[in-house]
Amino acid sequence: MKTLPALGDDARVRLSRQGGFAAIHAFSRPREIEFAQCDISQRTRICSVLEGCLPLDSTVSGRGDQRFYQIEVNYRSGEQEDRMVLKVPEDQAPGELVHLWDTGQLL
Repeated sequence: MKTLPALGDDARVRLSRQGGFAAIHAFSRPREIEFAQCDISQRTRICSVLEGCLPLDSTVSGRGDQRFYQIEVNYRSGEQEDRMVLKVPEDQAPGELVHLWDTGQLL
């Protein structure tokens, strides 16, 4: 299982909903969250949501008409840019993740 790296001020999280028969960009409604614009409490809560999604990551997400949430975490590891991608099936997605994608805010 993947582990969440340490995320600093330079981290960015991009959430989108993918999949389904009709792959319409408007339905994916990508949302970007920049850690530099979040306070420590918000960062901690976002990391908690991401950690809860780690065991739900699936490489088979999006087959057929199944929708899934794609979480892209961009961060720095030392001097190097790095990226982690998680795919969480829509029917297994935690409510906090869905709310964060939908509104850009945590519950």
